[in-house]
Amino acid sequence: MNTNALETAYPELIRNAEAITDATPLTEQDRTLADWTIAHVALSDRILAAAARDLLVGAPVVVDNREAMDPATLNALISRTSHQERIALVRRNADYFTATVQCIPDHAAHTPVRLSLVDRDGNSVPDQHLPWDELIHVRATQHLPGHAARLAELARVLD
Repeated sequence: MNTNALETAYPELIRNAEAITDATPLTEQDRTLADWTIAHVALSDRILAAAARDLLVGAPVVVDNREAMDPATLNALISRTSHQERIALVRRNADYFTATVQCIPDHAAHTPVRLSLVDRDGNSVPDQHLPWDELIHVRATQHLPGHAARLAELARVLD
């Protein structure tokens, strides 16, 4: 499966995350938002890679984002890692996710995926079904650029 859009989106996100350092003078709220965003992306990619593996082996594909939205899970990841370690985790998870998606045959790209999602406040969103390739498109063209833009805005505090 073609991963060009993912391969374009991740470098910008990582570049923007790296523009924020431990020395960047952010408010506590902005630092928390940067930490949350980076940890959320790392956890989301792990969830999506697992879904891609399920697709490869012919198992039903469900994307459940609860772990990537769970405050306790996010806080645990943030508390046990540095900013740079979280960026490295995003890079590793993104590389693994992208490589797994590349292995998906084109004919399987239209496989329906059940999305079982919660919003940032922990509220369940009604389940949806989306073809795998559309999910990847949304990830690469909306979600990742949105997170990258948030990080870029936080990094501009120095400008």
